[in-house]
Amino acid sequence: MKKIFYISVFLILLLSCEKNNITCNSENPLEEIGWLRELKVSITNCSCEVSIIQAKYNKGTVFYIALTDPVCNSIFSPSLRDCSGNIVKNYTTPNATFEREVTERKVIYRCKSGI
Repeated sequence: MKKIFYISVFLILLLSCEKNNITCNSENPLEEIGWLRELKVSITNCSCEVSIIQAKYNKGTVFYIALTDPVCNSIFSPSLRDCSGNIVKNYTTPNATFEREVTERKVIYRCKSGI
């Protein structure tokens, strides 16, 4: 079930990348950046809490999704995306590199478990 969810989210992200340049100086990126808006809409009725997180990576703004429910087990392997939805970096295993490289993290959307 979780694999289907993550594959669906990945496909939505991949298919919804916008071709035009988007600046990350947005006051409300969830409403002003098309692919983020579509991602938010696609994350509903969560069986585990899932969050969209905005952060800094190499002095630029990035976004990623994470399973933030302490009750649900998963492997943390986020894909950092820029404002246009392009993948900037994939982390395949949790490690200290992520903690050093990805800073100023803040949750901008949280889909809470309906259970």
